[in-house]
Amino acid sequence: MPTPEQSVKRSYARFLVATILLVLASGNHAFALSDDYSESINLAVNRWLMVQEPSGFMPYGFDFVLDREAEPNAIMSGANLVRQAGTASALADYYALTKDQRAAPAIQRFLRALGHHSLPIGKSEGQALVESTRILSLPYGRYKIRSALERFGLLYAKEGPGKVLSPDGSYNKARTGAVALALLTEVRYAQTSGDNSFADLRRAWVEGLVALRIPGGGFRDNPESINSLPYFDGESWLALAEYHRAFPQDRRVGEFLTDVDEALLKRYGDAKEIDFFHWGTQAAAVRYGDSKDKKFLDFIKAQTRAFLDSKKDKIGMNNNCASVEGLADAIGALVSAGEGNGELANRARRWVTKEMHKAKQLQIQPGQTELVFSNARVVAPRMQEFAGCFRMGVYTAYTQVDLTQHCLSAMLKLKRINETPRVAPNKSAIGR
Repeated sequence: MPTPEQSVKRSYARFLVATILLVLASGNHAFALSDDYSESINLAVNRWLMVQEPSGFMPYGFDFVLDREAEPNAIMSGANLVRQAGTASALADYYALTKDQRAAPAIQRFLRALGHHSLPIGKSEGQALVESTRILSLPYGRYKIRSALERFGLLYAKEGPGKVLSPDGSYNKARTGAVALALLTEVRYAQTSGDNSFADLRRAWVEGLVALRIPGGGFRDNPESINSLPYFDGESWLALAEYHRAFPQDRRVGEFLTDVDEALLKRYGDAKEIDFFHWGTQAAAVRYGDSKDKKFLDFIKAQTRAFLDSKKDKIGMNNNCASVEGLADAIGALVSAGEGNGELANRARRWVTKEMHKAKQLQIQPGQTELVFSNARVVAPRMQEFAGCFRMGVYTAYTQVDLTQHCLSAMLKLKRINETPRVAPNKSAIGR
């Protein structure tokens, strides 16, 4: 009788063999990734359209072992609000790709909800003057600096042209990532629909990011902090990059974005941070697509190589769709540069293929009420209510809205790659 540890190892070995066979069957150097993902995408989106709450948001998460909903009838957490905004941005990306008109009203409800959670923010002349000294970037005495700025009212102003998003009306929970992803949602929706009903919110969220910018650096993680987080730096960069793509005539934001480009390329170019990778690579891919500037392509290559080296080409048991988002856009940029059949692109493609084969196994199917393992069986009748959602890992009976967000986004990006005509290698560009 095998021990539980031996059973888990055997299950993992069978899973690994299956994914390796899939890669070999599709060919290591195949240009297209192996699946168009339409069925999985439709299943996920149909679930969202069915369960969107009157508030405009989605149910946050569910633990099938405990038979318990995450954050039920409670004040929304800051993390939840960021993930709701991210979910909205993925639904808007689905709308942009498919033009499925069922999605438009759901996105509008999301935007109204995000607007309802928005608070005004601005920056006084005194604050701008103090920040211009680059005091927020000093590596020492940071607690005292923050305390002094707070005491003199130089952290932020509760009035101004900008808006930040808070789950409960407090500024210390107004996470910058929520502002960025709300902006990303509106930009994608407006570009696809031509509907400018939310243009005032769009402008206010842009100004919110401007107010939260650390001169010469990234973005403060909330108005009452002077620290930045890799996640929020990457999300803000991506939102501003897509805004600039949609509205290139906005010269002020274009100049602001150029400064952000320089700061984040420098900050994260040498220090490869996993929390920045997938958002930062997506942002750099947008910037490369718009400018064809080699510095963005070089950044994408360095980030992708460092990420794959950190994984040692192995796959784990967790849901890694977020990382696939970054790799998918990296592959897209390499294809655009004429390097789609190069060593790095094919290495990324192999890792993505294995991960997405696993991801499809993590998606809850219609009528599914149990999870069966070598040495265990989880019976959860309520699981059938969550068809289309993605679980957290191979041996995890838990789902959360951002897991589905990342998997849906990754599949949409991979569909775009598969449907893009092949680009001939640009030998002159490769040699530069």
